[in-house]
Amino acid sequence: MKRMCGIFLCVWLANFASAQTQISPEVFLDQAVGNTLTFNDSQDGHVVGIEKFLRRDQSVWAPESGFCSYGKITIRGPLICFLYEDYPDPDNCWMPFMDERGLLVMSRSSFQVQRITAIDDTPVVCEDAPIS
Repeated sequence: MKRMCGIFLCVWLANFASAQTQISPEVFLDQAVGNTLTFNDSQDGHVVGIEKFLRRDQSVWAPESGFCSYGKITIRGPLICFLYEDYPDPDNCWMPFMDERGLLVMSRSSFQVQRITAIDDTPVVCEDAPIS
């Protein structure tokens, strides 16, 4: 069973990669900085959260709960990584892609794919003030 899951994952990743074009984190940030991006789960379409990219090295993330957290952005090769105040996981990294419908990101650790459904100047409204 474990081998079947591994084979399925490899086939799924190959299909995903063939339908999208990987872009560099720098190209992703060129589109993101100064804007608010809305992230939706690529499987069921629900809104995961919104993120305002304040600078190339800082963002503020607001998941569906409405509670915000500042994030420090770093680039590691093909990955864009986020270290949030309330989620200090150094491996919270995403690989950006583009397809005919726009931007997507895929988690390095869980292989979760999120689609960016809006890029605009909507302010991030928080129920709480970020820690910093």
